[in-house]
Amino acid sequence: MTDSQPAQPAANKRRGQIQALLLMLIVALPMIAAYTMYHTGWGIPDGTVNKGTLVTPPIEVAALGPKEQGELWRINDEPKRWRYVVVGNASCDQTCLDNLYLTRQVHIRLNEKADRVERIYLLLDDALSPELAAHIAEQHPLLRVMTVNGNDLLQALQASNISDDPIASGRYFLMDQEGFLMLSYTPEHTGGELLKDVKKMLKTSYE
Repeated sequence: MTDSQPAQPAANKRRGQIQALLLMLIVALPMIAAYTMYHTGWGIPDGTVNKGTLVTPPIEVAALGPKEQGELWRINDEPKRWRYVVVGNASCDQTCLDNLYLTRQVHIRLNEKADRVERIYLLLDDALSPELAAHIAEQHPLLRVMTVNGNDLLQALQASNISDDPIASGRYFLMDQEGFLMLSYTPEHTGGELLKDVKKMLKTSYE
């Protein structure tokens, strides 16, 4: 037996480990690249970047304990949908009303794809005012009203890159199919910009 023979199994083992690592990288790199492009826009041509502001990190609405008609909302029990989320109080100022109107019109413009998206009014008070309840019933009959603790939502936003008060700033959001606030919009965004983002998300996600 020569001196080189005992080293041969170790060399083969190292070669096998390197090959296994390379295979893992080949599998993982496309997923890492896709994740980076989706969440940062890096590497995507300017014409395809989201118009809304990416919420980083995204905020899981279910973690805030949202309730609908007193019952805890369980997103996993529902069909996969994207959701427009307008944040407001018991009463709705003009910016809030404008956001409700804009998201409704964009929803209508989705035509046959409208059933893959729904709208939520995220209420930070215990109940709607009679005036707002009547307005929603008349103008937004398909709008779902859910309540969360306002302080919890504000803390979650302050831990992200969206640190302002959403009601004061007039922000509204696009929630992904898993229940995370992914994109943020302000009154400066147009309905066309929101529509473009929603259509892109529908095109790249499953039904």
